[in-house]
Amino acid sequence: MVLEVPLDERVDEVDTFLASQDGQVQRPKGPNCRHPARQKCTNCLPVDPFDEEYLKEKDIKHMSFHSYVRKLNGSQGKGTSLKKPLENIRCSIKLECNSHKPFPKGICTKCKPPVVTLNRQKYRHVDNIQIENQDLVNSFLDYWRISGHQRVGYLIGRYQPFLEVPLGIKATVAAIYEPPQYCKEDGIEFLEEKHEETVNKLLGWLGLQRVGWIFTDLWTANRAEGTVHYTRHKDSFFLSAEECITAASLQNKYKNVTDYCMERKFGSKFVSVVASGDESLHVNFHGYQVSNQCSAMVEADILCPTLYTPELAYVRETPLSDKHYITDVQYTEKNEYGAEVMKNGRPLPVEYLLVDVPAGMPKDPHYTFNVNKNAQFYIENRQDVGHIQGGQNLAQYCAAFSMNQFLEQATNFHFLLFLMTNDVVQINDIWMKLLCDAVITQNRGDAQDWARDCEDWHQLVALSHAHSEDVAAIPGESASSGGKWACGHCTFENDAGRQDCSMCGLPAN
Repeated sequence: MVLEVPLDERVDEVDTFLASQDGQVQRPKGPNCRHPARQKCTNCLPVDPFDEEYLKEKDIKHMSFHSYVRKLNGSQGKGTSLKKPLENIRCSIKLECNSHKPFPKGICTKCKPPVVTLNRQKYRHVDNIQIENQDLVNSFLDYWRISGHQRVGYLIGRYQPFLEVPLGIKATVAAIYEPPQYCKEDGIEFLEEKHEETVNKLLGWLGLQRVGWIFTDLWTANRAEGTVHYTRHKDSFFLSAEECITAASLQNKYKNVTDYCMERKFGSKFVSVVASGDESLHVNFHGYQVSNQCSAMVEADILCPTLYTPELAYVRETPLSDKHYITDVQYTEKNEYGAEVMKNGRPLPVEYLLVDVPAGMPKDPHYTFNVNKNAQFYIENRQDVGHIQGGQNLAQYCAAFSMNQFLEQATNFHFLLFLMTNDVVQINDIWMKLLCDAVITQNRGDAQDWARDCEDWHQLVALSHAHSEDVAAIPGESASSGGKWACGHCTFENDAGRQDCSMCGLPAN
């Protein structure tokens, strides 16, 4: 019997692919080459993916993760060797040391974490963040436009090769899942995510995963012109200390599985995106990761934000318990005379903890999930702005599609999640797996068969229709019942001209 490896223990497909690549950067014959086309010289010989001159020439500030591994291994070929050069940073004390009594009664150099000297990370696990289309982020920003409150969401997508950086990786975002949260004008608080495992199950069936998180920091400048304040820049801050700590916590939760580390987990590909105003006073998206040093300090619970200065973090002075150890943290900074001096991490600038990750959208938009502007299925957890899934919203959404269009209706992340998490009739895993397979393969026949045969779906639309507060208010429906026919399966009243039910998609007879 073959045991299936859990998702959080599998090496990502993109890492397996990049490990099998040669990695050498091919250079064409240039103006300084004085040889036949088939020959090579120092000006056109292939270079390593971590070559500093090449990276500088292409304005690549951070080498890719796989280039970094090749550099450590001294490899100029494929990275399939079993060398494990990566070691995780440790900022917490080993409590199980056998050389002495348990801490705090005893301590030695083996169990005591080393002093942390902060360095700007020279590589990054993800080299680009690509949001598939404008509609995706507009739907996310609509919450702020309606309420004036900030919002947070998980970026749903996949990791893929990024050809513009040697052995690079990009996070492609196909959807944004908005977890339970308490939103205010000046902040967000995560609430308990009771459907976390259900979301992860759905993502697994769709071949997707959580690749990052996104949050807004938007303040209206001129409502008539649609402008926002430019608050994050080099003279203020890019990410606050509190946001860095949250990002580190999420990176620690979604660690990168790799065969190049003895512990099989090193760093994280989980990215952070902030939606805020830019120099033109329009909404822009800025991507980041925090360094592995930052993640290690947060995992050891020795880093906290300062009270009034968002750009400064602070290393704790007082342990949280008798088993809690706080290692020393220091960084170098130039003084007024231009000399580098060592400073204590109380406080420390968060710029030492950040890694920039360019974020944007492709010239040609892509749609993993359909966008139907005539049929909006509400996004989850937006009850506070009156967006309630099911009932009338489900009726309106279903009414916009014919039976032949059920595949388009089902190719919607928020709709699929609703089928699994609603409080009326939750579609069981067997049926949901079948529907996800139809969505992945875009098999219209399988989707239609699913809509015809799934009894839970029929019951859900019937009950949602029954609980709809005002069916007559649905656009396209008249207050009078004249000229209509009631579906024998879900009781929905349809216009006389339709041959199938606009709610459940089943034929009239």
